[in-house]
Amino acid sequence: MFRKILKKLVILIVVAGASGLLGVPAGFAVLGKLQIVLLDQEPFYFPASINLQAGQIVQWENRSMQSHTITHDGCGERKGCIFHSGHLQPGEQFTVSELPPGYYPYHCNIHPFMRGLIVVEREPSQNFNSTEL
Repeated sequence: MFRKILKKLVILIVVAGASGLLGVPAGFAVLGKLQIVLLDQEPFYFPASINLQAGQIVQWENRSMQSHTITHDGCGERKGCIFHSGHLQPGEQFTVSELPPGYYPYHCNIHPFMRGLIVVEREPSQNFNSTEL
């Protein structure tokens, strides 16, 4: 009973942190990287959807008890394979950098029901009108 309550409390804390309720934005920064955590239950990729600026780095960490992959949906199709981690064992990490602006849906090849999305936005424009000063 205690384990069940503790497990739900941990999930609540993680969800609250990702939603910004604890002052930690979704896709929290770790050493200048945005991090996604792999879990043993829903949401399997946490957060399941993440927005990046062009040039930012994203890192997955497998905190589950199983092997998983992080595989771009275009792998094996004519769209082209943008990233594929291979088998990521518990405790291992996988990092992707320099993604151009766009949508990058991904999944686990071992567990196809595990799905995530990376949205890479253009860097904010540095243009301004000098008359606005």
